[in-house]
Amino acid sequence: MPHWRRQFLQIRARMTAQLAQRSPSENAFLFLLPVVGLTVGLASVGIAHMLAFLQNQFWGGGEHLLDAVARAPRWMRLVVPAIGGLIVGLIGWGLKVQTRGAGTAGMMQAVSLKGGFLSLSETLRWLGAALITIATGGSLGREGPMMRTAGAIGSNIGRRFKLEPRHLRMLVCAAAASALAAVYNSPIGGSIFALEILMGSFALDVFGPVVVASVISTLVFRSAMGSLPRFVIPHYELVSAWELPAYLVLGILGGIVSILFVKAIYLSEDFFDKLPGPRWIRPLIGFALLGGVAWFFPHVLGNGYDTVNMTLNEDPNLTLELLIMLAVAKTIATALTYGAGGAGGLFLPSLMVGALLGGAFGNRVHEWFPHHTAEQGAYALVGMGAILAGTTHAPITAIMMIFEQTNSYQIVLPLMFVCIVSLFTVRLFKGKSLHDEALLRRGITLPKGPEENVMQTMRVADVMHDDRPAVNHSVPFNVVVERFLKEPYNNLYVIDGHGKYLGAIRLHSMKEMLTQGDSLQSVVAHDLIDDTFTFVTPEDNLAATMDKFWKQNCERLPVVDNSTDRNLIGWMSKRDLLGIYSQEILRKRQLLGHFVVTEDGEKRDVFVELPAGFALRSIEIPGHCNGQTLAELAPRSRFGVHVLACKRRDPLTGHDKVELPEAQTCFTTGEHIVVIGPDDAIAKFTAALAG
Repeated sequence: MPHWRRQFLQIRARMTAQLAQRSPSENAFLFLLPVVGLTVGLASVGIAHMLAFLQNQFWGGGEHLLDAVARAPRWMRLVVPAIGGLIVGLIGWGLKVQTRGAGTAGMMQAVSLKGGFLSLSETLRWLGAALITIATGGSLGREGPMMRTAGAIGSNIGRRFKLEPRHLRMLVCAAAASALAAVYNSPIGGSIFALEILMGSFALDVFGPVVVASVISTLVFRSAMGSLPRFVIPHYELVSAWELPAYLVLGILGGIVSILFVKAIYLSEDFFDKLPGPRWIRPLIGFALLGGVAWFFPHVLGNGYDTVNMTLNEDPNLTLELLIMLAVAKTIATALTYGAGGAGGLFLPSLMVGALLGGAFGNRVHEWFPHHTAEQGAYALVGMGAILAGTTHAPITAIMMIFEQTNSYQIVLPLMFVCIVSLFTVRLFKGKSLHDEALLRRGITLPKGPEENVMQTMRVADVMHDDRPAVNHSVPFNVVVERFLKEPYNNLYVIDGHGKYLGAIRLHSMKEMLTQGDSLQSVVAHDLIDDTFTFVTPEDNLAATMDKFWKQNCERLPVVDNSTDRNLIGWMSKRDLLGIYSQEILRKRQLLGHFVVTEDGEKRDVFVELPAGFALRSIEIPGHCNGQTLAELAPRSRFGVHVLACKRRDPLTGHDKVELPEAQTCFTTGEHIVVIGPDDAIAKFTAALAG
């Protein structure tokens, strides 16, 4: 037993030392990944059951909507969607929530510009509208509510564990990927979606966590629901190389139809926004019009799973004429549902339009060249990828999603070809993706890549210095000279008697004045001002600040409270920007200490420069150190580590509180101490605590 105990203690000490090399946020993030995957899987199962239940209440059928609609009286095609629109409108009005949307654009905004913040309470209110929209026949997909709910769950959990913005963004992406992977039984496709669309980065440190959460969520959903979400796809393959010209034409058609699909969605949005009357009545009007389309084409109701499977399996009831009419009708139905204020995803409706387009195209091609082309189902399958790639501008996601449904390498060749051709066609005609168009209508342009993401998310307020190195505009020339001699800067800021920023004095202009001799006695600071010297405000992001540094060609910029009052409140330097870039993008943690402070009820980041090789860490007190004092642990005398604070739970309120420990402060198991010191010293201290 002593041998095994020693082995256990050694392993624990190594693990503790390994964890000490990571930040508390990183350790919490790694712990939360499987938790989020499991939670999202269970939540997706719950949403699927709620949809089936509501669908059964409205139509009398829970699993196959098309069969339920066919069995129901024809008048229900008009009445049920109209009732759904009325309920959705009342939800939006009563709960004060914007019901319209697929959720993906909001998640992209949260990941890129809000540090991963996504409101769970607002999402749950939106979820109610989404469930009613889809259950009553709205032409939107269930992947939208599942993904947005999953993202909000991930965001809420991450914020409770106080993750850093970088880790919170990755957790939100992993949660959204988990939901998409679960609903389509496609863990690889879901992971690629999160990387390609939400994160805009294929970095390995993001890919690994996303895959872990996606696999866990898919296994949970598959255990509860089986392979229900998967399409029923026969085996298809590329018959001959002579098919490539046909697939080229299909790719071009897919790109054109993708542009028309996106335009129809947002033309409908514009139409309903211009309608007079209260907003809550618009979903009723739009869903009633949807019922009018469904009166002739019931296939357009719901997300379209049944119709897609019929098309892929070449149902004889779907004639060429009906395939073409359904593609047009589904586009109109989706536009009416979305534009009127319906809540749900646009993923599956675009897949249905793609399947119908490909099926109609394949029907003609196979009839003309029966010995050299595959059956129409193969073209329907590839057409799904073409429209998905064209409407999302995410060809890799489209390829992997369709490939995982077939598990056939043979279909990948035409699939890749068609997806790329479709995207190229869309970009040739300067078409927008569904998500980009939604964000542009909100006046939002997302950053591209992690570097731009960081620089657009962070503000000047996060890195500025609060002192005001300025002179009054009335001080004489000799005072200005003295200030330049005391400070190692090439520019000196000038303010008036009320603290308003007037401009800056450049050292180079001072050199020209030195030759004027006695006439300098009448010169004051105001005479030397360069009023074109630019400034920044606390709300400016770092990307815009970099542009100002480039144009001004200086080492520092003054910070004023706002562009109108222009009261000088501080300054920032290029060195600050380099420090942020080094820490937040290159991950060199030793340069700056990252704190989150609360001022006037608002939290903001603060960066404090640390000595080279130093770091800040939060360390948990292990069980065997229970009751020991700070003097007994002796971190400073034994290891050269300084304890800055102790985080412990208040037994009266149950809330965490932070204290400044003294030599006789006793620590309890589970409390955390915040330490600062050299990296190797912190690692030795952590290992000593562990063993």
